[in-house]
Formats: sequence, structure tokens, C-alpha cells
Amino acid sequence: MSGRTLAKALTTTVVALAVIGSITAWILSDIGYLPGDAMVRAWSAAKDRPTDDHANGTWVVGDVAVRSRFDAVTGFGLAGGQNGKELWEYVPPGRAQICGSARHADASVLLVAYGEEGGETSKPAPQGKGCATVLALDVKDGRELWTAQRKVATGRFGQGSQFLDAGDDIAVVARDHRDARLARTKDDHTSLRALDLRTGKPRWTADMPDECGTHKVSVGKEQVFAVLECGGRDTDEWGFGNTDGAELMMAAFDRESGALNWNVPMDARRPLNLSATVAIESTDPLVLTVGRSTNLDTGTYFSFGKDGRPRPGIEFDGDYGKIAATDASQTAIVGERMYALAEFRDRKWQSHRLVAFDLTTGEEVWKETLDDPAAALSARGDRITVLGERSTKNRRISNLFEYDADNGEELDERHFRDDVPDPMSVFYEHEGRIIVAGWGGGHTFTAFERW
Repeated sequence: MSGRTLAKALTTTVVALAVIGSITAWILSDIGYLPGDAMVRAWSAAKDRPTDDHANGTWVVGDVAVRSRFDAVTGFGLAGGQNGKELWEYVPPGRAQICGSARHADASVLLVAYGEEGGETSKPAPQGKGCATVLALDVKDGRELWTAQRKVATGRFGQGSQFLDAGDDIAVVARDHRDARLARTKDDHTSLRALDLRTGKPRWTADMPDECGTHKVSVGKEQVFAVLECGGRDTDEWGFGNTDGAELMMAAFDRESGALNWNVPMDARRPLNLSATVAIESTDPLVLTVGRSTNLDTGTYFSFGKDGRPRPGIEFDGDYGKIAATDASQTAIVGERMYALAEFRDRKWQSHRLVAFDLTTGEEVWKETLDDPAAALSARGDRITVLGERSTKNRRISNLFEYDADNGEELDERHFRDDVPDPMSVFYEHEGRIIVAGWGGGHTFTAFERW
């Protein structure tokens, strides 16, 4: 064999090996077996008991992950060597069910509510019925710290009502005003109160604005916020209220005294009636999800300054695409920025963009078109983490992406080797790991780490 022929053969071999190596590396990367490019399962907590009911709350507080569902609240260990081990479980007494929970768990205290459901939606609660007992649990060991009673309008459980919350050293509990058809009573002005988070001792009781009752509450660093139902309090001969002329308002109270700081219309341009869907997304700054229909198909993210002055809103649907406002995992708020996953149609396929908005102006700051459909995002510090799906037809979580929060530049891409429990799951970041909360019947929590 001549030198030229040998050189040609060697070149061909090298090229072939390079191609094979590239294909092999791509395959290994795609299935999560390429070092430095993968996410692997670190541990899975025990499988949950099967149920038709989803968890009504999950939290990661310090080194404990907590899951609350109708029949129990359970804590799982995240510290080194615990690997999702069940640490404690609280079961409500008798036939009572867990029917509510605070969005935030602070100072290692979690607030939940329990009670027995009974009676009719449009009638006052029978004795002993309704979501009437608030319980404070120590997240570290599940110890019961205190209980308090709250007044309820009916004996039926509401879905998604934010009637209690915690922040730093206080717990805030609201009287139930989900059903505005019930007449409000003379003690309506005492429908929002604060207690010491660790002891349950009363701190203050807030005076409500005239003809208003609480609808949702959330605790911020400097103020306590409440969505209020105002007006429509005239009653008929059977004692039922009338919602004509009623609207939703936004109010802020002093954290230390409960004094009313301000009270403004939810929408400065037109009244927002009680059929609207409202959720408090953030308190610092104050951001609300406001849908004028129950399915949140159309609506706006409203933002307010510390003094209650409204800022320009951000529509669910815009040139950037459509934000699925029904799913809280589609948005994240850090400082004066809101980050959102917006879906749009690219030719025949549904695709996603990661979009950053300035909450002070309502304007788009940057947007990044994603290579894969997106399932959820979280924001932490200067990074945005996105879970990507394999395709529009296969909703299996396959990738993890990280982006620079300042400009949207992609910083990292990882591929999951093992199945992620559920494409609709909530996920948290803890000590460099991704903690995914599953639904009933699956693993309660699963941890993934970079490899």
C-alpha cells in the first residue's frame, strides 16, 4: 500500500470514528448518560397512597419537604443521608379533612386548616361544619404548636381560597367570604386578624373598609394584603345577600398594627365583579393574576406600588404568545421582573418562549424562543430554570435549561436520564438539586442532581 493510499485510508477512518463518536455522544447526551450533561435521580421518597384528590399544597422549608393532602400532612427529610425519608405525619382528628393551607411557610411553621364538610353552599354552616380550625405545625418535627378557630360562611369547602398566610413572625387568618350571597353580619369589621406565628397569641384585628369583607390574603415583608369583596350587602327576606353593585378591591394593612394603609379598586378603569378569578402571585412587589372568566382564558397580571398606585398591566395574551395563567408554574417573580412561559404556534407546532417583563412599566424586556416545549419554570437569584418536554406529542420531561435572568442567554442544558414523576408537577431547587413533587399514587418527592 502506497503512502498516499495509507494516508487516505487513515483519514477516512478518523473521519468515520469522529462521526460515530459524535453520534454516540449525542445519543448519550439525549438519554442522560454523558457526564457533565445529565440530570440523574438521587432518590425518591416513598410512594403516596392512591387517591383521586391532588395534594392541596407542597413546600420546601429548610431541609424538609412537606406535602399536604385531604387526609394528612407529611414531612420528608432533605438533609444529607435522609434521602426523602418520612420524618413525621399529622392526621386531622376524627372525620375532619385538611381543607386549606398557607401559601408560605415561614420561621419553620406551616399553617393548615381542617374541618368537616357539611350543609349547603348557599346556607350558613351547620354547627361544627366547615373549614373552621387553623393549625400551626413545626415543620422540623410535625409538632402541633397551636390551633385557632375562624368563622366560616358555609359548611362547604372552597377550592383554592387563600384565607390564611404566614410571613416572618405573624400568621394572618381571614373570615370566610367566598359565598357573597350570604348576608354579612355586624361583626364583619373583625374579619381579618393576625396572630403570633409561633404561639398563636393575638397580635391585632384589622378594621375592614366600609361594606367590605375579606376574599383572599397574603403576607408581605412590609404589609399584609387582602383582596376584598365590597358592596352588595343588602339582604332579602330570607337573609341572603345581593351581589349587584359589588366589586373586588385591593387593600394593604400595616404588619405591626393592622391599620389600613390603602384601599383601591382592583381595576382602575372598570369594576371587577365577584365572578372574576383573582390570585395573589407575589407580595414584594404586589402582583395579581386577574381573570375576567373562571377559566382564566383572558385576563391581566396587575401590579401595584407600595402606596397602592396601579402600574401598567401585563396581558395573558400578546405578541409574545399566551401565558397559561391557570398554572402557577408558568410564571416566576423576582424583584421588579416577571418571567413567564408563553405558548405560540410555530407553523404546525406549539412552541414556547421565555419572556421577561418589567413590572414597573409592563413592558417586555427580552424573550427567548425555546427549542423544546416547556412545562414549568422557577427563578432563583440571577438564573431562570426551565423544565422542557420531549415534544408536543410526548409530554415527558426530558431536559433542564438555565438562562441568565438579566438577558435570557442560555447558560446550561441538561438531559434527564430517569423519568420525572409528572409533567404538571411543581418543582423546587434545594442545595443544587431539583426536588419534584408528584401527585397521589406516585412518589411524593423525587430529587435529581447534576451528573
